[in-house]
Amino acid sequence: MPPLKCRVIGNNILQGGIRELVLALTPEAPSFFPGQYLMLDVGDAAFPFSIANAPNQKTLALHIKPTPDSSDSDKIEHFLNSNPTSASIQYPLGDCCLKDLPDHPLILIAASTGITQMKSMLDWLIEKKFTHPIHLYWGVLTPEELYLQHELEAATAEHQVNYTPVVSQETDLWQGRTGLVSEAVTADIAQLNAFKIFVSGSPAMVYGTLDHFVGNGFQPEKMQSDVFSYAPRPQ
Repeated sequence: MPPLKCRVIGNNILQGGIRELVLALTPEAPSFFPGQYLMLDVGDAAFPFSIANAPNQKTLALHIKPTPDSSDSDKIEHFLNSNPTSASIQYPLGDCCLKDLPDHPLILIAASTGITQMKSMLDWLIEKKFTHPIHLYWGVLTPEELYLQHELEAATAEHQVNYTPVVSQETDLWQGRTGLVSEAVTADIAQLNAFKIFVSGSPAMVYGTLDHFVGNGFQPEKMQSDVFSYAPRPQ
């Protein structure tokens, strides 16, 4: 896949130090499916980022979280701080996406900036007037990491989506759900097999969620995640 050069039209800091990089798609750029990702070329390396917006907007939005003590993160931050006018990407990538409107209810589960993949799917489902139930769960360490909280609260309230943020570290600053996001799901929903489930997070988070669900009678083939492709478990 040849790289695609895009003009940078946004490079802003969001809540919690999250960076939003917005790229303008050229007219000849291929379309993408909600939930897909791209590789951002930085120097001689390339890094994966989920696309945070739905298709058909002529832009690609990326949400980039700095990682302490990471040379890769430092390289990306140096690139972003240089105020680039263009960026080279490899796109679109990933099979964990929505190619058609599903005919069943959905559970979307994200950890940290994994919310971008789920936001792309959610925005598209809302745009297409999806009629089945949607449950969106967002797991973070601290309340400060809920950088899309107001946006998601507004969107999900208007469109009757069940949105549940879950903070794993207990704090007096947060009065909502706490603990593991996977446990919040099973506490709320008894019949997991009635849903198609999409999960975005680290391999440890995704496989931990899968194991917890399977322990509650879930059929694993009903779950999708990019982790299953890039970090498969040994057979």
